[in-house]
Amino acid sequence: MKNLPNNIKKIILKLTNEKAINKLLHSSNIFLVGGFVRDSYLYKTPKDVDIVVEGLSLDEIKNIIKNYGKIDIVGESFSVIKFKPYGWKDDIDIAIPRIDKKIMSGHKGFKIISHKGISIKEDLKRRDLTINSFCVNIESGNIIDPFNGLRDLKNGILRATDNISFIEDPLRILRTIGFATRFGFDIENETLKMMKDNADLIKQITGERLLIEFDKIINKGNTQLGLELLHKTDVDKALFDKKMLKYDKGFEYLDAVSFYYVLALLGDVDPYSFYMKKLKGKLEVGNSIKILDNIITKWYEASESERKYLVMNAITKIPKLDDIALIPPEADDIILKMRTNQIPMAKSDVPVSGEDVMELFNIPPSAEVGKTLDRMYKDALMNKYNWKDRNSTIDYLMSLNIS
Repeated sequence: MKNLPNNIKKIILKLTNEKAINKLLHSSNIFLVGGFVRDSYLYKTPKDVDIVVEGLSLDEIKNIIKNYGKIDIVGESFSVIKFKPYGWKDDIDIAIPRIDKKIMSGHKGFKIISHKGISIKEDLKRRDLTINSFCVNIESGNIIDPFNGLRDLKNGILRATDNISFIEDPLRILRTIGFATRFGFDIENETLKMMKDNADLIKQITGERLLIEFDKIINKGNTQLGLELLHKTDVDKALFDKKMLKYDKGFEYLDAVSFYYVLALLGDVDPYSFYMKKLKGKLEVGNSIKILDNIITKWYEASESERKYLVMNAITKIPKLDDIALIPPEADDIILKMRTNQIPMAKSDVPVSGEDVMELFNIPPSAEVGKTLDRMYKDALMNKYNWKDRNSTIDYLMSLNIS
């Protein structure tokens, strides 16, 4: 145990001092598995604690621990218990070993088989990558590593645990890309070939599931590398029915709006439709993509006042517009002036209304009223009058030649 990372030593000490876990140890082997083990060896702070109990059924585990904390069954078909021992802040995920049996196509086209006769080594084999396929016996502190996952982890290599890994679950192709972008690891050649050979199976996966994996790349990884690997593995052909364009740099850490906009453009599809219809995305992000598209499409042909007006209309709908990486740099300067009250940020900052236009010029509601207001907003953005003062604003309005 002395060679284990400190995070693993601490959680083993905490687990073995917990009454419920001690009870389980009397009749079973318990292993610390998953991201906690992997991240501890990467000197990252792990969050979720996952253990696998070998030698007991799910019901036997529940009966042993039920008096020592709160139990929630959140995925009993996957043999998982969420258990919060009394006095603990966070849950422990408790599972029994399982194997996956492919029964039909698709991400969900497999049957989960779990019973106390399945060994920990069988459970480790059905996991996606070798870096996720080793564990620690919490009683002895011994590492169980039948697929040399610790070696691959130390060498920065992503390797499929089994040669049917991506056939069983094609979503693992995107997960592997996600790990590469997150950790900066290299994908082993044979694994890369298997990903490419099975990339077309991505078509079987729902847009919602694809979106989850893309969001992980955005939130945790290098988005430039993600785009490159989508191209390299032929996942792009599954998404767009053709190879997408490839850029070597410039898209390293994109926000969600920028990433999906770029991904769609590289795939030569409409960004809003791709995000909302293909990926079943969130309306807020989809509308932001549409606004970004409008800005970029019009920006370089627009005058200075028109650019400022584009920003004014956009920032009303996207208050954190300047957090979008693909916004033109000049837009950042405009937003800074808005935030420092040098120019209006919203139409409501300009003290004039359609009623003012109709009353002063004795005209009915019409397109001309809207055009006049647009001119007032654009001129305010250019500081052609004192837009902070209503009297000055009305004087400027009256000076306009409106037919």
